Amino acid sequence: MVTTRIGHVSVFVIMTALLLWPAFWNGAPLFYYDSVDYLVQPFTGEMPVFRTAPYGWFQWLARLGGNPWPTIVAQAAMVTGIAWLSVDALVPGLNRLWLLAGVAVLSWLTGLSWYVSQVMADSLTGAVFLGAIALACGRRLPLVPRILLMVLTALGMAFHVSHIAVICGLVLCVLAARLASLRVPSLRFIRARDLVLTLALSVTTAVFANYATTGRVFLLQNAANLRLALLIETGLVKDYLDEVCPQNQRISHLCPYRKTLPTTANAYLWNTFGPFHDLGGWKSELHKQEAATIVGEILRRYPGETAARLGTAAFRQFGMVETGDGLRPMFWHLEKPIARFYPGFLEEFRRARQQHHIEFSHYAVRDDLVYWLSLAGMVGIALFGWQMGSRAVPGATALVFLILVGNAVVCGALSNPNHRYQGRIAWLPLFAMMLGAAELARLRRREGLLAQAQTSLGRADLGLLPSPALARTSSNTRRQERVRETP
Repeated sequence: MVTTRIGHVSVFVIMTALLLWPAFWNGAPLFYYDSVDYLVQPFTGEMPVFRTAPYGWFQWLARLGGNPWPTIVAQAAMVTGIAWLSVDALVPGLNRLWLLAGVAVLSWLTGLSWYVSQVMADSLTGAVFLGAIALACGRRLPLVPRILLMVLTALGMAFHVSHIAVICGLVLCVLAARLASLRVPSLRFIRARDLVLTLALSVTTAVFANYATTGRVFLLQNAANLRLALLIETGLVKDYLDEVCPQNQRISHLCPYRKTLPTTANAYLWNTFGPFHDLGGWKSELHKQEAATIVGEILRRYPGETAARLGTAAFRQFGMVETGDGLRPMFWHLEKPIARFYPGFLEEFRRARQQHHIEFSHYAVRDDLVYWLSLAGMVGIALFGWQMGSRAVPGATALVFLILVGNAVVCGALSNPNHRYQGRIAWLPLFAMMLGAAELARLRRREGLLAQAQTSLGRADLGLLPSPALARTSSNTRRQERVRETP
């Protein structure tokens, strides 16, 4: 027993380290543009209007440690823990060395480790969705592991509001499947209670953290400027302004800018010049109100065109999975905050490879190829599993696909398409394919044992098999049948 526990701890530590290899190679944790808001929150208590608080609270690990390493080690351990417990639910009895090999493959062939190594709220996105799938269609874990999986998943879910939005959609699909199971017995393996409780715990955590930080109760702050930026990228804002501004130039403060509007949401929101900056930026209540008015008018005037263009944005987002989005040298953005709040980390930050440029162009073909081939392989495994009589494998595959679509809709159609949004979960199809193959192999072995037992029973009836051997065969068969608990 002690040897087994030591082996499990060793595998857990190695898996966590594998998820952090980009940080070790870089010489420091990786940073995105948004990282600065989270790094300074434990010191200033400030939360920008386009953020939520829980991941900023998580950065107390960095403040206590004097550098961001504790943060990324903790989030890598959380990803490992969620994967560990999820595999227990989805493929009971799977050898831990197989799981270690699977994480090694994911760290090599996908962008998983690059996201986990970043000081960013979406470092846990894929793990959160994996935990939700395990809670919905895996076997029911014992009490303590089940609670641990729910808590880890809920905490990671609270880190980013897009996680909560996607899981809300998943919960609706799971509840619909539970309702349908009243007439379709093959859907009875789907469960909703643990997933709903996890979502409720996550929302409660996010609202409490936001209240503790700002004194206001909310889940998502006013996002009118974000919605306006998305509609600018789709071209609908220009169409609207071209229609209304010639009639009355005072109808919108954006009218003077209608011919020079940026073509992307990111350029509109983050350029240090242009209409958003000129009109007061994030702190302007007047521009926020005007943004809400313009968005409402566009939805009223062009509902069909809006739906079509947002659908196109979601479709684009589904296939945008390239690693390295936004991982640029960050001297200009982070050096002063790090010098002020993490002075002991400053030299390490300066020496890191990221500050001297990391080339990601050679990952692009690999990312696309692995993603699309994994999707095809995942569907193939699901069809094969259905033919073998498995319902858990096709069910988990369906949930992975729903999450990929839901994430593309939430991030592409309700925010704006970026490679990091879909790239952060692009490893899920490959992992689902590997888990499905392992589960089908387990089912095939069980069928072989059952066939062997039936043959042995036939021989016993003919007096060809001694009764002790028959007893051993029947006992082994029963043990194999009890390996997986039916949900």
